[in-house]
Amino acid sequence: TVFQTTNGFALIVRVYVPADNTKAPQMTLHGVIASHNWLDIRMRVIGYAPILSDQSWRSSKLKLGDAVYAVIHHFQLHPPSISQVVDENLSRLQQTLSGTSNNNNATNRFNPPNTTRGNNTHNKSNGVNVQAQVIDKKEAACKVDEEELSSLIPRVPSNFPEIEELSLSELNDLVNNKAALDKFINKISVVDALKELKESIEMSNVDTATANLALEEKVESICMEVETLKQDLKSNVEKYRELDARRAAITRPPEIHEAVRELTSAKKKALNESDEFADDWVESGGSDVSAFVKKFMDTRVLHHTRAAKAERLKMSM
Repeated sequence: TVFQTTNGFALIVRVYVPADNTKAPQMTLHGVIASHNWLDIRMRVIGYAPILSDQSWRSSKLKLGDAVYAVIHHFQLHPPSISQVVDENLSRLQQTLSGTSNNNNATNRFNPPNTTRGNNTHNKSNGVNVQAQVIDKKEAACKVDEEELSSLIPRVPSNFPEIEELSLSELNDLVNNKAALDKFINKISVVDALKELKESIEMSNVDTATANLALEEKVESICMEVETLKQDLKSNVEKYRELDARRAAITRPPEIHEAVRELTSAKKKALNESDEFADDWVESGGSDVSAFVKKFMDTRVLHHTRAAKAERLKMSM
């Protein structure tokens, strides 16, 4: 998306939309190297809270168009400090908007004073929570390779209009007066933009470190809780393994020869019980024949059942 800031500079915001619409979109400022408290060193937008994490994006319930408009509107009202235009198409577009003759002074013209300070005040209202969301973002960038770092550092200008406009006597004065030379260098627009970029990076590092320290106690508490849960899990796993071994032993089918042996033993036991019951009933002069017959037959049926089972198992061996 191409738009124009209030100071007349054309900018491009690129939006990356994940396939999963529950994940937060990513926005970057394309084709320029700039400093702004809403941008990181890769020119990625990190100051707009709803897109800092997937959770923030889901809870915001914003439409993509509304989020893009909010970011563009903020950059329109609070333009970043542009240190270099690296996209040829954007450079040509800017020349069309501002005129080729003013192109060399574009950087100086589009660096409004106190922009960083004003935006910093606005951003601090979000507090440490915003920085914490930045830390929590899954895809937060932590490393910059040499090639990318080289592309982020502004190239040395091929010319310095401020120096070319000086007379020979003024140049001699600068060469012979170090204090005046330093003062003059600090007024060059490119140097001023580099200082702003440096301050922006330093401020971002400080804010991130502060957010990390604010979360230190919470992280330590979570680590202790995790360690406790780890010990509980270990104890429960050992208990589970013990109970599972007992379950396997109880439910494991017995060996055939062992089953035959146990059935044979149980068969003899039932036979002996029925014989003893009959002897006791006779010796005691029992009178209830029906009760005797029922109990005696139940015991003998159990005896024959066990004998039949043992015989069938023997035949299957």
